[in-house]
Amino acid sequence: MDYRENKNWVNMLAAIIVPAVYFFFIFQDSPQEGLNTDELLKFWGKQMMVYILVAIGVRIGIEILYAIIYSAITKEAVPKTDERDRLIELKSKNISQIIFIFGIIAGMGALAMEKSVNSFFLAFLIGGVISELVENTIQLVYYKRGF
Repeated sequence: MDYRENKNWVNMLAAIIVPAVYFFFIFQDSPQEGLNTDELLKFWGKQMMVYILVAIGVRIGIEILYAIIYSAITKEAVPKTDERDRLIELKSKNISQIIFIFGIIAGMGALAMEKSVNSFFLAFLIGGVISELVENTIQLVYYKRGF
């Protein structure tokens, strides 16, 4: 497999594992039951800010480790991105953003149906994970197709 294809598989795995592990530990002892809306928003605001920082740090670490491991195994330098790679990234990112927006809209719909604030943030997170998986899947399809 090509460097970019392997990188997409690693990104897809990280897109599932990072939020799953983070929120598994958060929800083990979360004090969400019995909180009013203001307290729930404060809780989710703090958790999302920490999650964003953790996710960025972990993803950067994964990218660096992947590049090091790839170079060590193949004895080749990491390929440079060309116009085709940028075009594939742009097209897949556009579709991914549309899916993420649907996740946000689903969360707002849940709030409009008088569901808990938790349902909004859950839809927000699931939309983010699905959009990232779709982005990497589209990139895989384009690379396999020889776009």
